[in-house]
Amino acid sequence: MPRLGLVAYSNVSPFRYGLRRMGVEFVDEVPAKLLPRLESGEVEAAILPVADVLAHPELAALPSTCIASDGTAMSVKLFSHIPPRFAESVALDADSHTSAALTQIVLDAYGAHPQYLTTPPDLEQMLSRADAALLIGDPCLCAQPDKDLLVTDLGMAWKELTGLPFVFAVWATREGTDYTALDALIREALEIGRNDLPTVAAEEAARLGLKPETMLIYLRDSLRYHLEDPYRAGLERFRQMAVFRGLLGDAKPVRFALE
Repeated sequence: MPRLGLVAYSNVSPFRYGLRRMGVEFVDEVPAKLLPRLESGEVEAAILPVADVLAHPELAALPSTCIASDGTAMSVKLFSHIPPRFAESVALDADSHTSAALTQIVLDAYGAHPQYLTTPPDLEQMLSRADAALLIGDPCLCAQPDKDLLVTDLGMAWKELTGLPFVFAVWATREGTDYTALDALIREALEIGRNDLPTVAAEEAARLGLKPETMLIYLRDSLRYHLEDPYRAGLERFRQMAVFRGLLGDAKPVRFALE
């Protein structure tokens, strides 16, 4: 059995639950640290932020599964003291390059061109240094912002801007791996997790101190896991917009394995 890399967030919990049930070894890590583990061969495949995959054309994306939203994402939000279009400074969560690029694309569309700083994901500290703050993943889900803060769900902001879903992460692997076997294994793990989603949600809610029904809504209704054509279109639109704004160099389209 291969060893896989997962982000240490609840958004991958259906995969994690299925892999555990299947007896597949995996490691949990923050998104920005998974790429070095994959490059070193410590894991055979990892679910990586799409910005990292786009920046490394030697990697191949498995074609079937992803982490995405088609509207509200719930776990990728911009918190601000003022309307985002007026923000002059934005603190970015250091844990994901993709959401940082998405933030800049959305704010550019709003006509805002703030200064950006990268900080640990502590909302109070971030907002003490900037007009707005990006949080992702579990820190975002667990955030308890003051009621006077404005909250922008960036999955919904992207949907309103482009009409497309947004893909946050895809499973990636190196050349020379058994793409077919890996893709089938990951699809099976996801199916196991999705078939027992109330249990998965209850476990994650207990871990984070959230209500089980909130976690179930997040995993069942907000997140999307199948990399169908509209999601690929959203991924390609993100690449084009990020390249145009100088956020990803001259990154070429994602290369999908088995295609």
